[in-house]
Amino acid sequence: MSKGFHYMGKMYVWHKGELYRLPYCVNLKWYKQIKCKKWLDKGYYLGSVKKSFLQLKEMTVDVNESIETRIHKDTPF
Repeated sequence: MSKGFHYMGKMYVWHKGELYRLPYCVNLKWYKQIKCKKWLDKGYYLGSVKKSFLQLKEMTVDVNESIETRIHKDTPF
């Protein structure tokens, strides 16, 4: 079980103290997994939206998704 949250139709998970957006599909277009950028020492950017560490803490719950479940050994990506 990992920690993460859904926000605006996207799944975000915590991995080794960093926040990642997991891959997702919209209108048959695939978006890859990315590491979210930090917002100074205040929080992270979720797309163009800034979220503080307090807001992220409130949003975070146990999820079944993780970085490891999305990495396939047979593929180069």
